[in-house]
Parts: sequence; C-alpha cells; structure tokens
Amino acid sequence: MYDLRNRKIGIIGYSRTGKAAADFVKRKGGIVYISDINKKIEKELKEKGYKYELGKNSSDFLRETELIIISPGVKSDLPFLKELKEKGKKIISEIEFASYFIKGRIIGITGSNGKSTVTSLIYHILKESGKKVEIVGNIGFPFIDYVENDADYFVVELSSFQLENISRFKPYISILLNVTPDHLDRYDDFNEYGFAKFNIFKNQDENDYAVLNKEDDFTMKNLDKIRALKIFFSIEKQTDIYGKEGKILYKGEKIIDIKDIPLIGIHNIENVMAAIGCLKIIDIDNKKIEEGIKTFKGLEHRTEKCGERNGVIFINDSKATNIDATYKALKSFKSNVILILGGKDKGGDFASLNKIIKERVKLVILIGASKEKIKKQLDSNIPMIEVGGMKEAVEKSYENSESGDVVLLSPACASFDMYDNFEERGKDFKSLVENLIREGKNG
Repeated sequence: MYDLRNRKIGIIGYSRTGKAAADFVKRKGGIVYISDINKKIEKELKEKGYKYELGKNSSDFLRETELIIISPGVKSDLPFLKELKEKGKKIISEIEFASYFIKGRIIGITGSNGKSTVTSLIYHILKESGKKVEIVGNIGFPFIDYVENDADYFVVELSSFQLENISRFKPYISILLNVTPDHLDRYDDFNEYGFAKFNIFKNQDENDYAVLNKEDDFTMKNLDKIRALKIFFSIEKQTDIYGKEGKILYKGEKIIDIKDIPLIGIHNIENVMAAIGCLKIIDIDNKKIEEGIKTFKGLEHRTEKCGERNGVIFINDSKATNIDATYKALKSFKSNVILILGGKDKGGDFASLNKIIKERVKLVILIGASKEKIKKQLDSNIPMIEVGGMKEAVEKSYENSESGDVVLLSPACASFDMYDNFEERGKDFKSLVENLIREGKNG
C-alpha cells in the first residue's frame, strides 16, 4: 500500500482519469499538482485547493513532485516528459497507480478490437457466478475510483496508451485479443504500437496466465516475450479453445453451440473464446459460462442492429474506429452491404479493404474528413457516393437499398472530425434511423 500523506503528486492532464486520481490523492492526504493545457478548469482547481499550471505543460512546475501520473491522452514522448525522466522522476499511468492500492487480482484485457465486449462479458459471467468483481479502465470507469472496494477480481480494459507507462502493473490473467494497425497517428510504426500492447505481459511470470489469439500474426511472432502460462484460442486451428462442428470447445469439452451466441459476427466468436479462456482459469463451471454467454446483451455501437425498414436492416458499428474492425464487421455479412465509411483518419491503409468490399459491398457511402483519402485508396470500380454528413449518409443509403440489404455504419476511422466520440456518432446514426423508420410507418 502506497502512503500518500504529504506526498507531492503530479497529474498531467485533468481528464476523467486525471480528475479521479487527483481526488483520490487529496482524500488520502497528498498534495496535488495539476498540469493541463485547458485554461477553463481554473475555477474548479482553485476550489479544490490544487496547485496548478494551465495553458502549458512544463518540467519546472513538476520538479518538486515525487510521482507523476500521466493521462492516457498525453503522448509519452513530449520533450518536457523526457526532461522529467532525465531528472529521475517516476512517470506512471493511472492504472499503474491504482494497482498499488488493491487486494484483489487483476484480469487485464487489451487488443486493437473487442476489448470492451470481452471485458463486459467476463464481468457479467463472474458477477452471475457469485464472484465479487469490478469492471474498470478504458471501458469508462477510472480504476482508481474502485480500489477501495472489496473485490476478488478487477476486470480492467486496457488501451495501448494506458500501457505505455507501467512499471509494476501485473495482471493475474492478461488477454491479448489481436494486434492490427491502429493509432498510427500517435505511434511511429506498427511495431511500436504492438509492443505498447505487449506491456500487459511485462511483469507477469510463470504463476500468471496469458490468453492469446493463435490467429494473430504479431502475437505469435513475439511469444518469446511472454513468460506467463499461455492459453490459446482459435477459430481455424485446434488448440486450447477452438470451434468444431458448430460448437466452441475448451480442451475437448463443449462450452456452447455457436448458434446460441447472441452477438453478431465471427469476431464475436473470437471474443467469446477469449472470455472462456479466462473464465476456465478461474475455474468457472461450464454451465455457468454457457448461461452467461446466452444472457449477455452485448454493447451499444458494436455491430448492433438498430432498426429495419422494408426489409433493409441497419447496423450501428460506430465503435469500428480502425480498418481491421471494419474488415471483421464486413465478414459478418455475406453480401448486399451498403457501407458508411469515413471520419478522422488514424493513419490506416484503406486499400486493404478492397477485396472484401468487392465481395460483399454494393455501395460505399463516404463521410467525414478522410473521404478523399479513402476514395483514392479504394478501387475505382467500387461504387461510391460522397455525402456531407450522417443525415445525408442515412438518406442516400436507404435510397439506394432494397429489401435484403444491410446498411452498415462501420467507419474504420475515429469520430473527432464530426463528433466528440464514437458513442455520439453511433447515437446520431441510430436517431436518424429511428426517424427514417417512423416516416415509413407514417407514410
């Protein structure tokens, strides 16, 4: 347990996690130093009695602190952070900080896609099985807010940003779902991004577990960097958890019929397999796992059916903020897809979607800041329409559809050119679809 009394703790970035960490430090008797470029928060910081610098980040302001917590949105390679490290300052993430104060075990989940679904599914089944469990991390609940709760397990969703600055963080079970190109606007290259994900294994040893995707190239090429006991899942190959004759098996034992999984898409079969691997390590009964999967409702904005008009189905996959997520969403539908694509580019190669779009998509609707780049990278033979916003995207999708088609919002991009986050984007899409369906009923 880390004693915070009279300790000077720096916090860079007064975001959701930064705010939670600051409140915790103050409550435990520490002295809080906030460094943030946002000048609008001065009144709040003054009222709370925090020391602060606003409008900039400087190493001078934080020179007296003995521990610095960095928010996930702040890049780790900024010059002032390098100066602080050179002066011997310890810079850690909020998840690292939170892990100093817990008694329960950590289940950590990371990957380019599927993190929130797997985190939520594991939490759901553990809770239904009578375990004392908390769900925290990148899913939207700062870890530090829950550290004083009496829990057997903390199920922690982890982004690559959160994993950049850890030193002692040590999950009992680490799950790496996949590593595919993402956030290349932040990282120098794919390897740097991938190895940020691999920090989840940094402090694990032979007494811990790693649940891994046997189909993921990056993971399989770097197995020598994982010391934990490895459990593999695969749709294609027979391994610890695998699919056979319409069933998911764990070491030869049937867990569930694939047709009984309520989630759409092949990628969600992989997500279920990963969750099974974790739950079997904890020795959850097969029947409880099966029941938990069947009763899991899934998450909003992840291949979520949100309406139907005249036989045209609308799917909200706004959480698909990278190219691999869109690729996997498209694999869920055999043909007749009208794909809404675009947003804020994260440095991906849209040409990698050409083959599957030609196979399964009848029309691409381009939106957002990246639409010109996407248009150049997609094959010129693919039918495409450029639109000004989501309302026009929904209208044009329906105008060009017929019964049996699927209108799929799966943007392969971040949302920040048009929306505050992917949730807001998805809600706008759903609202527009609801209006379209209402018009159909009234017409």
